[in-house]
Amino acid sequence: MQIKNFFLELFFPEFCLNCGKLGPPLCANCYNDLKFYFIANQKDEMKKNLNKIYFDNLQIMANFSGCLAKLIKAIKYENGRNIAYFLAKMLYRHQIIPQVDMITFIPLHPYKLRSRGYNQGQIIAFELGRITNLPVKNLLFKKENTLAQATIKNQEERLARMQNLFTVQEKYKQLIQNKKILLLDDIVTTGATINSASQVLKVAQVKQIFAIALGSKME
Repeated sequence: MQIKNFFLELFFPEFCLNCGKLGPPLCANCYNDLKFYFIANQKDEMKKNLNKIYFDNLQIMANFSGCLAKLIKAIKYENGRNIAYFLAKMLYRHQIIPQVDMITFIPLHPYKLRSRGYNQGQIIAFELGRITNLPVKNLLFKKENTLAQATIKNQEERLARMQNLFTVQEKYKQLIQNKKILLLDDIVTTGATINSASQVLKVAQVKQIFAIALGSKME
């Protein structure tokens, strides 16, 4: 494995996505420019947007700007799947990963999944699962192919379009009862997406939901 990695690095070297320096996806200097949050639970920050909150805890790693924005955009839109481990390692390093039974993630609609080829949240979740030795399950299904939340400027519309958007996959309904679950998303703005996903998980009798996100564009 070490020999394989050596040749991969030799012929396909990585560069800092911000400054272009040879090395990891973010060099040490650019990494230090990230605007990390230091609040253990940001659930209360969502109360201004949500009438009822279904997740029990919300951790957000950093502000969605600058270097972090470049990382997330690269993995979402530029086929940067190789960044997944780096982002998962960042979550593990900077966030408190709770004691849970499994990890899940916000799903893509099947049409968007076919178009993109992968779900960035899913591959980050799998890398986080490898680091933490926790199982990762694709618990949720997205029923409608909606526009990205970032393209919707009106906050009320953002919240409304997330209602009844997800369902729990039938094969997991028994498995998740009375379980503690870590729910991963890439970006949080109003909290509507993770709240909608959390609602159907709570209806399916999940005991606790710990939401976690890489970045935030909270308003």
